[in-house]
Amino acid sequence: MEDTVLTSKKAYLEECREKYLARKAQFEELRSNSNLYHDECQHIDVQKSHIEQLKEYNELRDIGLRLLQLVADDKKCKIQDVVEEMGYELKD
Repeated sequence: MEDTVLTSKKAYLEECREKYLARKAQFEELRSNSNLYHDECQHIDVQKSHIEQLKEYNELRDIGLRLLQLVADDKKCKIQDVVEEMGYELKD
């Protein structure tokens, strides 16, 4: 009788061990997915930052071109002439 009780306890212990290993594997998988999500969020933040910087650059460039246009209108010449007179090049 003691053998059957001992055998059933060993079987229960083995079942618990298997469940533990399964849960541990599941936890590791979830944790690795969490790290992927975190990396993806960082990537999205970097993209947003680059987009904001690009918008700011474009706004500043547009203001500069408007100022060049005012000077060119005042001198009655092309923007290109004003830029060359200042020693710069228009790359866009």
